[in-house]
Amino acid sequence: MRSFLSNLFLFACLLCAADATAQVRFSASIAPAVIGKNEYAQLKLTVENSTDVQQIVPPVLKNFTIVSGPSQESGMSMVNGHVKQYVALSYTLQPKSTGSFVIPPATARVEGTPYKSNAVSIQVVAGSTGNGQQQAATNPFAGMGIFDEPVPRAAGRDFILKKGEDPQEKIRKNMFVSLEVDRQSCYVGEPVVATYKLYTRLKSESNMVKNPSFNGFSVIDLQQPDNTNYRVESKNGKEYNVYIIRKVQLYPLLPGELELGTAEIENNVHFIKAEYINQRPDLLDGLLPDFSDGVIPPEGMEHQKVILQNKPLTITVKPLPETNKPVDYKGAVGTFTIETKVEKNSFSTDDGGRMAVIISGEGNFTMVNAPEIGWPAGMEGFDAKTTEDLYKGTVPVGGRKIFEFPFTVSKAGDYTIPAISFSFFDPRQGAYRLVQSKPLAVTVTPGTGKPTDTKPGNPVKNEDSLLVSFFRSRLRVVSVVAVLIILGLIFWLRRDLKKEKKNTAEQTPVADKTPVEEIIESQQHPFGASEKLLFSEDAKTFYITLNEELKKQVAKKLSIPAESLNRRSIASRMDAMGIAHDTIIQLSDLIDAIEFQLYTPVVEEEKRQAMYTKANELVQLLNTYRHQA
Repeated sequence: MRSFLSNLFLFACLLCAADATAQVRFSASIAPAVIGKNEYAQLKLTVENSTDVQQIVPPVLKNFTIVSGPSQESGMSMVNGHVKQYVALSYTLQPKSTGSFVIPPATARVEGTPYKSNAVSIQVVAGSTGNGQQQAATNPFAGMGIFDEPVPRAAGRDFILKKGEDPQEKIRKNMFVSLEVDRQSCYVGEPVVATYKLYTRLKSESNMVKNPSFNGFSVIDLQQPDNTNYRVESKNGKEYNVYIIRKVQLYPLLPGELELGTAEIENNVHFIKAEYINQRPDLLDGLLPDFSDGVIPPEGMEHQKVILQNKPLTITVKPLPETNKPVDYKGAVGTFTIETKVEKNSFSTDDGGRMAVIISGEGNFTMVNAPEIGWPAGMEGFDAKTTEDLYKGTVPVGGRKIFEFPFTVSKAGDYTIPAISFSFFDPRQGAYRLVQSKPLAVTVTPGTGKPTDTKPGNPVKNEDSLLVSFFRSRLRVVSVVAVLIILGLIFWLRRDLKKEKKNTAEQTPVADKTPVEEIIESQQHPFGASEKLLFSEDAKTFYITLNEELKKQVAKKLSIPAESLNRRSIASRMDAMGIAHDTIIQLSDLIDAIEFQLYTPVVEEEKRQAMYTKANELVQLLNTYRHQA
């Protein structure tokens, strides 16, 4: 009987959930499908028809190197009048070997429900296909040398290697990677433009082997120039050919000292030996020819391989001031305006109305949320539908967000929807600002008395009887049947459960742990709760728990009140205890890395174990210093 009820319950749940879950779609795609071993492909993981994405777990990519990513994007598309919202993560991959590979499904948690994507296939061949060139926007050196054209005049004659010269020292003087920012101090939510550049006076084939990481920031990639585009810049009295490696605008998510990561560029540098030039002085007539075509014999060339990276750079992120902070402030930073419109200023009680709240301007639109509406008595408002119209090529991001509120009116009359306010922090003025819309007047006339749907503008036809209308809806019938089945199943299971608990209680005595045992267990397992969540599907809860347990242990070991725990107090106390500076940096970096995971839906499985292990190691190390003290 129980088996029958369980199967029937499962069938009913599947029927009821079919319509609700059909719209959310999680898929994976890879392009191009065929690439060369030295080319690149883009793996894209997309969640459609929902923006409430708690986490996305990428598949295992053991046969590929992640050159860049994840890059996050969101938006909406419209096909034949049907609007689809999406959230996507993209990875740029380089294969480790040739062959045919199947990338397994990724997993995601959307609106509290787990989803699995499809698997994707890719073929990697030994030669070049040319397909991978489309990844240049992500990796500006993908699949090609940056100097396929003759070396410009700005390079001078530094490609000539004289006898006795150290080629590595010559590379160091004539080739480097630089990180430039438009500001080194900003508020939380205020954008910083970071540009990674390659400066060179030499001939080389260059490839990015490591993309910079931006922990603590929301990242928007700015449009990249074409691979062969460069410009000549002077630095320290010398002219260099300058290539933009990556240009991004970064929105800091939390205050503190946030470090921008390093980019690593692998360079195969080619020199011509001076003794060969002396034998062929005609080579220097006019522009230098492209000597990668076998014109110069191997004995006339010197090849060097070097990986260059920029120096790290720290951004000081100031917290938003607490003084004069509006009560309704929700985190928007920038400059904004607000206006409201209604679809119709006059309609009957049979119809529904729609009001649009339009917030326009420049800033961190991710923190621009639907405002609170003070609906007048007699009006009932519903949840807003959000539409974005943004241009992410500007700094800050410019555009507008539209919140469309459906509403109904129960009685005829003249109504006034009051002014709607929106508060934001203006970093240029260093102060909070408040903007308001104008009140809207609406006239509602008596209707015919036909009931309306909760979605205004869609009156329910009342020609048929209530019973006929009810049974015409398949979903209603299935829902009623499912509810009855669920109630019966709950009653049946609760009765059996009571019997099982009674039998267990009679057979097995309960042994409670003494307070002393609990204290000992807590000391032996400072991260016990995190350990239980280490391999769970809910990665977000794991990071929240690990963050709480780590800070609790640090506060205890360093004798710092939990409410006073911050990067500065931790460093000061550890320094006073004589703890090595390297350990202080490791602990601060670990706390930052864990906190960053609380702000992103991206889940990197291998980091969970690494962070858990590192937290245990550092707490054990703090125990050693505490005992010495």
